[in-house]
Amino acid sequence: MTLFSNPAHFRNTCKTTEKIYSEGVLCLQRNDYYGANAFFKTAAEGGNTSALYNLALIHGMGSISPWDIDFSIDCFRRAAAGGHPKAKEFSMWLDKAEDTTFGTMALAKFATTLPAQNEPNHLLMMVGCRLYNALCVQYNAADFVIESELDAARHSEHHYIHNFIKRTGISNSVYPGGLNRIEGGSAADQLTDGLNYLHVGLKRGGHSDQICLLIRCTIVGYVISKSRHARRAMPLLGADKFFE
Repeated sequence: MTLFSNPAHFRNTCKTTEKIYSEGVLCLQRNDYYGANAFFKTAAEGGNTSALYNLALIHGMGSISPWDIDFSIDCFRRAAAGGHPKAKEFSMWLDKAEDTTFGTMALAKFATTLPAQNEPNHLLMMVGCRLYNALCVQYNAADFVIESELDAARHSEHHYIHNFIKRTGISNSVYPGGLNRIEGGSAADQLTDGLNYLHVGLKRGGHSDQICLLIRCTIVGYVISKSRHARRAMPLLGADKFFE
């Protein structure tokens, strides 16, 4: 609830929209993210910029399932266009992620500054997903990264990691040996190293292993959702359902 504790509120001239937005805030105070999502979507349709920003937070942090990264980014950009100060301040990060000038090491460094919490940071997830996907496209590395990550993940002792692999829809005949197919020093090798550095950065910030794995799987899952495997992949799950 830290990010939602004192949200900047841009008053809307429509009293009905304001009332709907206030109902969403009450839902947040009860940690009812699904209820808040419904009210904020309606308020956003009525032109409420604060509702857009809060939608970006809810979906960016994976507070509900399915975890819709693209929707969170769309809301974030619309909130920035509407004048929300936080969205305006950080919208350039998304631009830099998409043109790959942000960099994986910058993302890992940012991770070290984040206070540990039970949900991923919205900026980290929006920027991380768009950055890694853009780099995979730029260097034609998606298949290598996906196969390497799933090959490593299949050795996990955690049931929720194996459930994540199943949700990707990728046949288990595809990724075994993926770790060995990456050429040292290649773009794919550097990208998987970047995910390792991100994991280390999050751990240094005090994040649990579970949250670190959720973040890594979600970034990989996002890349899969934009790859040739997208048709078979199930939607990403938020923090509320990922560990089931």
